[in-house]
Amino acid sequence: MKYPIKNLVLMTLMVVSAGLAFVIRPTISIADERPPINLKAMVPTAFGDWQEQLTVSNQIVDPQRKQVLEKIYSETLSRTYVNSQGYRIMLSIAYGKNQSDALQLHKPEICYPAQGFMLLSTQPGKLDLLGRPITAIRLETSLGQRFEPITYWTVVADHVTKSGIDKKLTELRYAMTGRIPDGMLVRVSSIDKINDNAYALQNQFANEMIQAIAPEHRNRFAGDPSIN
Repeated sequence: MKYPIKNLVLMTLMVVSAGLAFVIRPTISIADERPPINLKAMVPTAFGDWQEQLTVSNQIVDPQRKQVLEKIYSETLSRTYVNSQGYRIMLSIAYGKNQSDALQLHKPEICYPAQGFMLLSTQPGKLDLLGRPITAIRLETSLGQRFEPITYWTVVADHVTKSGIDKKLTELRYAMTGRIPDGMLVRVSSIDKINDNAYALQNQFANEMIQAIAPEHRNRFAGDPSIN
């Protein structure tokens, strides 16, 4: 059986990581060195042309999966926002203090199909946040007549990871210094049959959200520009 080179590299990194675990055991949690995360307080309920909509929720949540996520993550946040034109965007943020192999960030490529969605496409993309591009992933998903384009990105410590391999290498670099990195996954999605329209509005939403977060917390959500 043949495996893509990317998968082989990732498998190699996992084996190396497992081997190093016997030699290097990180004991210092980066999360404990910084102010604690409080997603509800850090992310405003209104910013730019967007405000939280409390009466309508288009998010599909599996109760059993919700319980699992609450065990995996230190903090989660799920909200629906609407703009003056009535366009809705769903925001989901998951934060974990420990990004060990047992507590990896939960990717939409996994959780959406687990809830019955079809994964139509996956492609890398760029988000313009605070005037600089960051690496993101864009997905097309559907559930019956519900078409839900998704944009998400992951931050390990203050590094926006570009791929699964980059994420693993980042974790290894911190492990070599005896430190355990924290991590955050930020996902925005909307019910929209026109992908280009959805992705443009998601980019606008994400940029305005990051701008509205207090400057001392922004790197936790969008990465440190000096290292990304």
